[in-house]
Amino acid sequence: MSAPSPAREARPMGRRVAEGLEILGTSAVLLAYWGTVSVLARVGGGPRRRRGESVRPKG
Repeated sequence: MSAPSPAREARPMGRRVAEGLEILGTSAVLLAYWGTVSVLARVGGGPRRRRGESVRPKG
């Protein structure tokens, strides 16, 4: 097994914890955003009618 890289040893423990919390916070914000978007998409109104689409029966 190889020894840990010097760059990893040089970082203090607090720095690694801060980076982990930053990643966790970003993930939580993205999860909340996409959850809100999906709920609003389901709740928002009935079926949409597209402009220019024919609604008269053919024949």
